[in-house]
Amino acid sequence: MLEILASAEKALPKMLRDESGWNSLYIDYYPPIVERLWRQWGDYRISLHRIHPCKPGESLLHPHTWPSAMRILSGKYRMEIGYSTTDEGPPAAATLELAADSAYEMIEPHGWHSVRPLDGPSLSIMVSGKPWNRNYPHEFPRLGPLPQDTFDKLLDDFRQIYYNK
Repeated sequence: MLEILASAEKALPKMLRDESGWNSLYIDYYPPIVERLWRQWGDYRISLHRIHPCKPGESLLHPHTWPSAMRILSGKYRMEIGYSTTDEGPPAAATLELAADSAYEMIEPHGWHSVRPLDGPSLSIMVSGKPWNRNYPHEFPRLGPLPQDTFDKLLDDFRQIYYNK
């Protein structure tokens, strides 16, 4: 997935020029709050995130129901990692602090993680593949789109990063 992320990042400047292909979500059902822009890219989905800080112990430990790779573009966050074959959240098996330009992949259906930005919001990109046959253990309310001004600001922040690379 890291190689796919690198390819997506090369294609991203062109995709950022046309905002019509982007969708948005305001993810506020559980800390941390996440502002997300996303679009399809072949068999993959590209997601651009602004993740807001939350208090220690608040961030949602969750599995990904799809293979994915992420790169932190600005800010720093603490990530806890666990493993569970059930719908019960596991204890943290490892804790990492990741800063800008760190990248990682989640390629195991039973891997779980949580992220908590430190020192302000962080920006990151995620590329995700086709979903695994894995149950997501939480039910959450339906999510709405970002307000237009937040959508525009997030898109502009990513344009500044990728147009200057």
